[in-house]
Amino acid sequence: MSGHGWWNKGNCTSDTATVKTFLYEYYTDGTWRRKACGENGNLKPGGGSVSRVPARRDCDTTEMTSWRNHVDVDVNWEVDSGEVRYRQADVVCRMNGPDQ
Repeated sequence: MSGHGWWNKGNCTSDTATVKTFLYEYYTDGTWRRKACGENGNLKPGGGSVSRVPARRDCDTTEMTSWRNHVDVDVNWEVDSGEVRYRQADVVCRMNGPDQ
């Protein structure tokens, strides 16, 4: 399972941001549990292969499971919104290991 996070500069004056990416697996008790995370405190804008933060973890089984990839961006030295973006998908991947 893999998720990626990046940012677009927009009207920001800073050329770097702290980007955090988190993978959450859905459990049948109605909870989302964090299974992987990644962070880069000096990421340039863009989203190409060198301008994104990965979060990865190997699957234990091929059971269909819902996943969310949360991305939190904090532009360095600027005030920005506290929103967290996420995408959700059902994938043939389930993890039995511990949460992170």
